[in-house]
Amino acid sequence: MSINIGQWFATLVPILVLLVLLLHCKWGGDEAASAGLLFSILIAYVVFGGGIDMIALAVAKGMWYSLSIVLVVFPALIIYEVSRESGAFAVIREGMQRFTPDKVLQVLAVGWVFVGFLQGITGFGVPVVVGAPLLIGMGVKPLTAVLITLLGQAWGNTFGTLGLAWDGLISQVDVSDPLTMNRAIIWTTAMLGIVNLIAGLLIAGLAGGSRGVKRNAVTVILLGILQGAGQMGIALLNPMLCNFVVASLSLGLIFVIGRLEYYRQPVELFDPAEEKADHTAAGSRMNIQQAFMPYLFLIVIAVVVLLNDNIKNYLGQWKLSLAFAGKNTALGFETHSYSAYAPLAPLTHSGAFLLLAGIVGYICYIQWGYIQAGGMKRILKNSLNKTIPSAIAVIGLTAMSKVMDETGQTTVLAQGVAAVTGGIYPLLSPFIGLLGTFMTSSNLSSNILFGSFQQKVALMLQIDKVPLLAAQTVGGAIGSIIAPSKILLGTTTAGILGQEGLVISKVLGGALLLCAIFGAVVFASYQFGW
Repeated sequence: MSINIGQWFATLVPILVLLVLLLHCKWGGDEAASAGLLFSILIAYVVFGGGIDMIALAVAKGMWYSLSIVLVVFPALIIYEVSRESGAFAVIREGMQRFTPDKVLQVLAVGWVFVGFLQGITGFGVPVVVGAPLLIGMGVKPLTAVLITLLGQAWGNTFGTLGLAWDGLISQVDVSDPLTMNRAIIWTTAMLGIVNLIAGLLIAGLAGGSRGVKRNAVTVILLGILQGAGQMGIALLNPMLCNFVVASLSLGLIFVIGRLEYYRQPVELFDPAEEKADHTAAGSRMNIQQAFMPYLFLIVIAVVVLLNDNIKNYLGQWKLSLAFAGKNTALGFETHSYSAYAPLAPLTHSGAFLLLAGIVGYICYIQWGYIQAGGMKRILKNSLNKTIPSAIAVIGLTAMSKVMDETGQTTVLAQGVAAVTGGIYPLLSPFIGLLGTFMTSSNLSSNILFGSFQQKVALMLQIDKVPLLAAQTVGGAIGSIIAPSKILLGTTTAGILGQEGLVISKVLGGALLLCAIFGAVVFASYQFGW
């Protein structure tokens, strides 16, 4: 499909509208997403020649795809409301004091290590929707809690979720040669290790200020090196399990570190939330194991189902899907027909694990007398009230992404960048991965969307494809920090829905800078023959 400069600039309009409304006009995610969707539809119809039927199908695909995200939001809010109603968060805060009186290490344990562990096994926004309320319960401000979880989950967005995004990348490119595969793994894990190390230091800073960074620098660096080197070594043997294994080891190690004499001294948070009196029924009768009941059950059920192929395949055989016809734009961009588009396996979906954990937690707390009369009504009411505006925003963002993708806008945007930059394209290669995740809120989708594109650019420029492929998925992992749909999950469960623009403004500059640094490394590798 031939492109011109007018078409390329037109593809920027929906993205710019979204960013301006979120960052400058301070609109909520639901309003900004609706406006972005409207502009993407107008561009698709007027500039790219997409028919009304084609655009309608793209919107329908987006609505269907967004269901998998919404199904995470509601049950995650159920867990949060169950924990809040029972008084579990107050007990968790007291229990973390017994783990270590150093509250900055507490935040690192939950917001960096535990969130990374959840990304390793579940993904799909679960680390954010689970981690943010836990951090708030420990005294972290809601905005800071969302920022911390976004940072903590980023490095696991390629090899986490049992290597799903990595599988998506290699399914689109030719890495059949073992040497090429190993080089791609080394490149990718090396850069992801740096992302993780920087995230750990930033989380220490968010929790404890400059003193928090200085006090915890050695711990973060040692853990970061262990995680990065461990992921690299295990990925060369088994990419599916590498992130999960390393994150599990780190989770055990952080509790050992908390027992060191160095961390037995009380250290307060740099900017803690105002403590509120707890008027729930739990009191001092609830212990820390009971307080963590929903989260412990979530871990157990996710590990048992997802790591056991027999159980996973049996439960995963029941799937829901929709059929879609293929269409063409006036510019010749073609979409595929699907007999079963984006099949949803409800019994192995993260939302099912979250809902089951919430139900188990509720039953246990009722039996133990920690939830008072009327608790179920309050839990459901609060969860629904928070889910509805979040769902509207998620649907709008996902539909916008699908309209741009199906009508060729996203591809034209990426191809235009490659055509204009030519030999300096490697500098911008991570931004393509970031763009894909920003648009789809999924590194998996980004890799499927742009993986083969990165390979084609490498062939066109007659350069080694491995650094570009690594830049693609690492850029996508960084993009998960600024993905609007993932941010919405955080702001919803943190109780600050409508502040998505503020969150993006806090992390956008850093994400772009990190992509620029990795782009410079990739570019230098071609110049110096690394």
